[in-house]
Amino acid sequence: MWAYSEAGNGRNVCTLVVNGTLFFLTVIPSTLCPFYVLVFDGCRKDSITDGGLDGCGSDCMTGVPVQVVSPRHSFCGVAEHTVSSLFNHDSTVYLCDSCLCTSGHAGHLQKHLQRCSNAFWIPGDEIYRDEERQFCVFVLDGRKAQCAAMARRICYLSKLFLIDKVTLDDVHFFSFNALFEVDDEGFHFVGYFSKEWTSSSSCMNTLSCVMVLPPFRSKGYGSLLVRLSYAIARVEGIVGTPERPLSKSGNALFRKVWREEVLFAVFALEERGTPITVGELSKVSSLIVEDVLVALQDLDVLFSVGRQGPLLVVNTSEKRKLLQRRLPAEMLYWTSAPS
Repeated sequence: MWAYSEAGNGRNVCTLVVNGTLFFLTVIPSTLCPFYVLVFDGCRKDSITDGGLDGCGSDCMTGVPVQVVSPRHSFCGVAEHTVSSLFNHDSTVYLCDSCLCTSGHAGHLQKHLQRCSNAFWIPGDEIYRDEERQFCVFVLDGRKAQCAAMARRICYLSKLFLIDKVTLDDVHFFSFNALFEVDDEGFHFVGYFSKEWTSSSSCMNTLSCVMVLPPFRSKGYGSLLVRLSYAIARVEGIVGTPERPLSKSGNALFRKVWREEVLFAVFALEERGTPITVGELSKVSSLIVEDVLVALQDLDVLFSVGRQGPLLVVNTSEKRKLLQRRLPAEMLYWTSAPS
């Protein structure tokens, strides 16, 4: 059963009842950026918490359901009771996907989109670009004022999906590597990974948090961000691991990337004619030895003992297919971490 009504803030609302459940179809007209969003009466909890992460953090989330509406997408998240005030206790939040400012009213978002200063400019340095897939990655230094504001908004948005792994105040301790899709209308935030500027001498963390917004999780951006973190670690000469604990979905994501990175290291060592040992795999891949061993176990490889120590025997029939998935080095613009 359909019903049509006029709503405030320039919105037209259609209601639909399906099997006793009430849905709202909100139509927000705009000559600048028209979009049509299905907003229903409170997100069902199981649709929010099941597989909600693409990286580090907890898989169990409880709190206030929040519907996020951007010019191109609509998706659900959960605001903890301790941070629900950040979203003004509204069940629907309107998000600018360029600067990540939020509003409780669609009309306010429409006015903001006409003057958003980040639509075609992102603070920070561009470190990666893929012109074929039309996306790029910027590093935001949380210690710099022009970057800190956007970094903090990334943290606010991430709180809808990550509980344990997101800081709201201490952004100056981290760099935020934010991925944006690019089109004729400007930059559109997809996800990010963060990394501490300094780590302990006993263990270097290549990554602290990684998050991809729900509408983009079928595009492989999560694994791309993790691979990018290891590519940066190799440029810096760091052997490290992601910050623990890992969520269930995060663990699956990292183990997939570890397997690929270890195989890339095998191919590189073969080309050099270097004996393939666990230590060499760790150096070439920038994975710590423990993560290399996890990857080898997942690959179900065969070890034999020779004069050079433990040697690795791997079926390389998938070598060409794997190499096509490796990040092209020429697309990474990174020298070393700033002091």
